[in-house]
Amino acid sequence: AVAVVGLIVAATGFASYLIDERGRLESFERLQHLALNDALTGLPNRVSFNDRLDHEIDRACEGEDTMTAVIVIDLDRFKEINDLRGHAAGDQALKIVARRLSRLIGEGEFVARLGGDEFAAIKRFKDQKDLLGLASRLEKSLFEPLRLDDFEIAAGASIGVAVYPRDGADRERLVSNADLAMYRAKNDVTRAVCFYESAMDETARARRALASDLRQAIDRGELSLHYQVQTSVPTGATCGYEALLRWTHPVHGMIPPAEFIPIAEENGSIMAIGEWVLRTACRQAASWGNGHKIAVNLSPVQFAHADLAKLIHQILIETGLSPKRLELELTESTIVADKVRTLHVLRQIKALGVTIAIDDFGTGYSSLDTLRSFPFDKIKLDRSFMADVERSPQAKAIIRAVLTLGRSLDIPVLAEGVETHVQLTILQVEGCNEAQGYFLGRPKPIDQITGDADHRNDQLVAEEPARMRLSRQA
Repeated sequence: AVAVVGLIVAATGFASYLIDERGRLESFERLQHLALNDALTGLPNRVSFNDRLDHEIDRACEGEDTMTAVIVIDLDRFKEINDLRGHAAGDQALKIVARRLSRLIGEGEFVARLGGDEFAAIKRFKDQKDLLGLASRLEKSLFEPLRLDDFEIAAGASIGVAVYPRDGADRERLVSNADLAMYRAKNDVTRAVCFYESAMDETARARRALASDLRQAIDRGELSLHYQVQTSVPTGATCGYEALLRWTHPVHGMIPPAEFIPIAEENGSIMAIGEWVLRTACRQAASWGNGHKIAVNLSPVQFAHADLAKLIHQILIETGLSPKRLELELTESTIVADKVRTLHVLRQIKALGVTIAIDDFGTGYSSLDTLRSFPFDKIKLDRSFMADVERSPQAKAIIRAVLTLGRSLDIPVLAEGVETHVQLTILQVEGCNEAQGYFLGRPKPIDQITGDADHRNDQLVAEEPARMRLSRQA
């Protein structure tokens, strides 16, 4: 009996040991899976990707004819999905993309999610056409529409490719160069797939050097403001001026705003630059004494300021500019980025007496909803419509529709990009409120602004008969 009881106890203990060991093994496998795979999509994560890439590089070193490609993928319109449909829809979109990528990979291929909306693939190949085949499959799959409940969108993607050993001797360099190629693809509307080229390194270095110089531009006195006149279409009188930032680099000369503003937004220096622009424009406008408005553009990044309304109020007090003479311009993309917070900040700013204009109107995807959400003081019609208005009935119809919308909402409309007499006449016939462009005045430094308004008014009055003839022809 003692022996039997002893055997039972031993058997029970052994069974318990086996159960505990199995539980520990399952826990270990579960933790290992979590450590090596993305929790949302189930794809391998960055750790798995790095291990696999190191392995493939080692393998390529041993094989004479074997090469390894790194393919970095960034979804183009993922942020739009989050903004329009919420983060749950964004998660759903990532899962759909992950399933598609998993289905299309074959032998010698590997795909992972690196984080956010960034994915990556590894391809072992001997013939270049095999690599091109994978890139083609990826492009086709990523540009297929995503169906999210009752919403359908083609997210698209930018794809960058770098090849070992041609484009990098180690993992870090290879991934970095694939990233450079991906950003080139993102900035090139004509192609979605871009292969790394050595010239991209030079471009990246030049961009980093420019970013470093930009951080010191204010202290060095390299920034200045030019002002472009805004004119009443019915009367030709000057309504105000838009402040436009200029950067004179000590080596490269004048740097276009389209080149350095994105850099400033990327590295955060736009906060200091934006404050300098606002303070300088208000101070210089306060010295004019003619009551004209001054329009200043706000970057979407500036809305990340802890208290933008407080900063604006402080600058108005400091410079002595009347709030009603300051007009702040922002694009729809600024609002879409964080609609609730942005509209709250705009209401605070408007409470100061400052007017708000929506810039580049007609190019966004939520224009009507934006106008409904916030009572703007002015609509600035994007210059692209004026460029086509003389030869495109569609552009003219859009301008007419926006002007009708403005009248219905009691919001004045300013047309940008007026460069010919015919364009101005069309705006007069259609009943536009204000206009801005090279025909009415090019951007000028502050010391050239004085006296321009009277001269321009006299010129427009003298040209009135010609404008009326063109008006009848239109």
